[in-house]
Amino acid sequence: MDTSTHITFGFGLAGLAYLDPAVSSDPSLATAILYGTVLGSNAPDFDYLIKLVKGNGMYIEHHRGTSHSVFALMIWTLLISGIILLFAGNIDFFPILYWTFLGVVLHVGLDLMNAYGTQAGRPFTKKWLSLNFLPLIDPIIYLFHIVGFILWYLGFSPGPTFAFVYIFVGIYIIIRFCIYKIIRGIIIDSTEIDGIFTLIPSIWLHKWDFVIETNSTYYVGSVTYKKLQWIHHFDKHDENCPKIKTSLKDKNVGHFLSNSAHTHALIVPGINGDEVRWLDLRFRHKNHYPYMAVAKINNHNEIISSYTGWIHRSKRLENKLAANDKNLVQL
Repeated sequence: MDTSTHITFGFGLAGLAYLDPAVSSDPSLATAILYGTVLGSNAPDFDYLIKLVKGNGMYIEHHRGTSHSVFALMIWTLLISGIILLFAGNIDFFPILYWTFLGVVLHVGLDLMNAYGTQAGRPFTKKWLSLNFLPLIDPIIYLFHIVGFILWYLGFSPGPTFAFVYIFVGIYIIIRFCIYKIIRGIIIDSTEIDGIFTLIPSIWLHKWDFVIETNSTYYVGSVTYKKLQWIHHFDKHDENCPKIKTSLKDKNVGHFLSNSAHTHALIVPGINGDEVRWLDLRFRHKNHYPYMAVAKINNHNEIISSYTGWIHRSKRLENKLAANDKNLVQL
């Protein structure tokens, strides 16, 4: 999920903690738990430091990796709880510990439910795990929390209020999962294509995207109100194409391919060289695939510059490639 969703859950869990009489009767403990739930709900994404230190490409490869792993759940919980206790003074440590732990676990659990996924199974497996039934940003989940915050502000007891909020959130998540299973069944029954299949949620319950990958082709489509529509199909790129093979030597392309799925390479001709664009076909916006890696290759088959990340406008891509020109910056 996005950062604002995780922050929202952090404050919501702090309200839910008031169900514990020890919390509702002790403002110092309630404040400490608020810090614990908000920080815990965001701690796995502290791997953003990788972007600041190592650059965007390295961040793309490692985001939602080790920081979301089984052992990281314990490390984040103990680290945050210990720091809070250090500054909070003489208060009960155990409530801070388990509410912080709940925030961390909920973060990873929510990330597992969307299409990007996590490496939550580390160190036992490096496989990217995703359940694909919640969007990266879900307005319904926001709405439930906003109602809860308004009621809290108006004087309603936060404990029972957020108990109801999370009952409704839980019911909504179950409904989304059931719809996911129904839509998946519709697609499987409506096509005889045999391949790797991924269903991608949108913010709307009635609209879902999907990708089917066969040995030779990618099929991209959507389902709206149970009606299937084919959007694109791509013949797979030629793995022996010299420029595509050259692009694979680039670090940014390598970072991108390490955690992407259904990746398709396109060659876009240019005046001073060609661009090899690697697209993740799971993430489509209208007719555009904004999550990509791009390597610009000159007429001597040398990589001039590259970039990986979310690109929604061609002008922005030009600027990124210019900024990363290998004549100016050593990647």
